[in-house]
Amino acid sequence: VVEMIDIQKQVITHVGDSTTRPTNLPKSNVLQFVTADGSKVTARPSGTEPKIKFYFSVQDDVNGRDMASVKLALEEKINRLKEDLDIA
Repeated sequence: VVEMIDIQKQVITHVGDSTTRPTNLPKSNVLQFVTADGSKVTARPSGTEPKIKFYFSVQDDVNGRDMASVKLALEEKINRLKEDLDIA
């Protein structure tokens, strides 16, 4: 994780040096974690159940690969993130 974004507090924290900057987003009970490769894990409470919901955003270069192999690589990234969070 290279950045942690606390949308409720409206602050982005760079993990390496603990510097902060504002999010300029409206307050919301959401935390987001950004990795070095640009992947994001967003966490927020469910509005209807007593649980936390996680959303994953990943990216990869196509570089002439077929879409099926790109999709598989992205699914593997998501699975690694889930394993790291122990929610697999």
